[in-house]
Amino acid sequence: MLLVHGLVMNGGPWGAIESCDGDELSAAAAGYRYFGLETGADLIDRLAAALIDVPVDDGKFEAEWNDAYSGAVSGDDVLVVAFEARHRDVPEDFAPRDG
Repeated sequence: MLLVHGLVMNGGPWGAIESCDGDELSAAAAGYRYFGLETGADLIDRLAAALIDVPVDDGKFEAEWNDAYSGAVSGDDVLVVAFEARHRDVPEDFAPRDG
């Protein structure tokens, strides 16, 4: 999830398409779902499907996808809130802190 999110935030959806394979995009979608970010997961699934269906120079798709992603995952703060909530609800899923 963090890999794809970072690529999208820094290079847009084509940054993620060019840098990730289908398995990485599927793993990212699973990560979004794990953290309760279903809309983000659905968008990543659409992005994975676009690997086949959308030409790389389709600026309209990229603009629409950027808008949709920004609406679902408006920034890092959304991920932090989702992480904190999941950690609070299921702390055993996370490694203990040192110290």
